[in-house]
Amino acid sequence: MANFRETNQVSDGKKISGSKAFLCLLFVVWTGILVWSGLKQYYSSEKIEKKVASLLLEHGGSKMEEFEKIEPSGIASYLARQTLSQTGVLSYLLEHQGKLPKREEKDIVKIAALFSGKNADTAHWCAAAGKKSMEYELFAKSDQTIPDLLAQEKSGKKGQKETVVASDTKEEQEEKELDTLDETLAVPVQNILLFRNGSPDITRQNKESDSKKNISNALLCDSRDKLEANLETINELKNSYSRSYLLRKFYIADSSTSVDNHVFQVKKLVEMDLTLKKESKPQILIFHTHGASEAFIDSKAGKKEDSIIGVGNVLAEILSEEYGYQVLHDKTEYDRINGSIDRNKAYNNAYNGLQKTLKKYPSIQIIIDLHRDGVGNKVQRTTRIAGKRTAQVMFFNGLSRNSSGNIAYLHNDNLQGNLAFSLQLKMECMKRFEDFARPVYLKGYRYNMHLRKRYTLIELGNENNTVQEAKNAMAPLAMALDAVLTGK
Repeated sequence: MANFRETNQVSDGKKISGSKAFLCLLFVVWTGILVWSGLKQYYSSEKIEKKVASLLLEHGGSKMEEFEKIEPSGIASYLARQTLSQTGVLSYLLEHQGKLPKREEKDIVKIAALFSGKNADTAHWCAAAGKKSMEYELFAKSDQTIPDLLAQEKSGKKGQKETVVASDTKEEQEEKELDTLDETLAVPVQNILLFRNGSPDITRQNKESDSKKNISNALLCDSRDKLEANLETINELKNSYSRSYLLRKFYIADSSTSVDNHVFQVKKLVEMDLTLKKESKPQILIFHTHGASEAFIDSKAGKKEDSIIGVGNVLAEILSEEYGYQVLHDKTEYDRINGSIDRNKAYNNAYNGLQKTLKKYPSIQIIIDLHRDGVGNKVQRTTRIAGKRTAQVMFFNGLSRNSSGNIAYLHNDNLQGNLAFSLQLKMECMKRFEDFARPVYLKGYRYNMHLRKRYTLIELGNENNTVQEAKNAMAPLAMALDAVLTGK
């Protein structure tokens, strides 16, 4: 019996020893697999990130210089991933995938997956980009870095093939250049109407009609009693030049952006000289990024006069006939792409159209992108002016800044001018009307506002306002515009 027990103990000991060895081997193998998998994933990520950086540097031009510092190793690799996730890089890659070699498409899908946390096998690239990048895709394309470079390249090739006939006049050569630009940038056929004052001496005619304007303006403006609170708010701002007071009383900031205190230099914004001497050349451009898709509750389908474009006609007429400005109204539907509504590419198309217009009319100093706001509920944005129900206005600024900081490739040299223009317009409205102008709305991105200092984007009423309420708003809006431009 004793011998049997000893034998059994030895056997059990061998089993225990064997189990330990097996577990150790399994642990070593499993650890090796994990290490190998981690290294593979790490080097794959490095390879993809390096590909992103090279694509950006290859196609992004000088505005993407911040990516030159990206290195696919260590902490730099992590910073690269963070940097790319906070920019519109996916929007560029996804939007322009057709411009890149086909062999890179698989890599681009992987890039989208890596930086958005989506499944790499997804077939829907926009979904792979995630919500943040989809927002950039809507608005950041106004930068146009990649398409501009491609367009210049195409234009250069065409220039090598074509020769300008020596007998062509300067005007004919400019027309040819515009035709080339039209073809290269795929600008929609533009529908632009010039509202001319018609007077050879605009300043003199306006002075002669000042008394008549002042009478009509007095009838239009609210009473002093109604304006008392507004005037106190304006005076408090001018007396204190308090940044916190400015941001609290005059602005609403969207969650997509963040406020850089250095940008809001109150005294500078309030006192910036935005006056403009009237000329016989076009100085004001009114257009509509979303001209095809923004109408009102009682608009008749397909009737432009009932859309935001029809409202723009009224504004152009008032500024021309009553205030003596030379006004261009661009009625092009920039959100109609190949016969269908596509708001995603509207700012892209509008940018190209604006470039063409500004090249032909360099005298333009004021750009108004007139929109109709959308709220998705039954709320109406109305007030009453001179006894008429009138849609409210909301001036709008893009800060080229997301929640993490400035968006470098959407730099805007005219940001201070844009902010001053909208703020002064808001203040002029407050001086005349109790609640016509809502707080100025701040959002990220740029919205093509870098093209001129006096550039404003206006959200008018919403989808629940009537056409007439929207058109009623154009007289008080024109009054505020004239007040800023004349300094009166």
